[in-house]
Amino acid sequence: MAERASEAGFGLLEFVVCVALLLAGGVVALALLPPLVRASQASLMRDAANDAARNALERARAAAAYYPPPAVADPAARIAATAAHAWAFAPAASNVAAARIERGLCGSSAAWTDVPMTVATTYDATADRLTVTVGYPPDPCAPAARATVAASAQPL
Repeated sequence: MAERASEAGFGLLEFVVCVALLLAGGVVALALLPPLVRASQASLMRDAANDAARNALERARAAAAYYPPPAVADPAARIAATAAHAWAFAPAASNVAAARIERGLCGSSAAWTDVPMTVATTYDATADRLTVTVGYPPDPCAPAARATVAASAQPL
């Protein structure tokens, strides 16, 4: 019994077209991967900056709540002195924090790189408000460009 040409299955040309379409789709997917990873790293940097700001606020709150001024020796006086906790905060202080990220796509040979973030705290004694501002590079591959994240709260 002879088979008809329409029932014979896939031909060589159809197979080649299918493989070409799959390869083209794979190339497009691979071309989209680096921008997606870079956007993910930018989100990671923003999250790290928020974490640094939150950490600075929590450390300041702990300092204000649990550490009375060293000049006060009487326990009852310490409680009263701690209520006005302006002594715990410097009017303006700054330090450097770092986020460790993978830099494989940025042309670096290192597997990990610490990206510095500047953390500045300001305390407004009249409003009893502590503000933390973190400067960070939104694109870890271009650390010269900076963005900022700010968080503020009343210490207690």
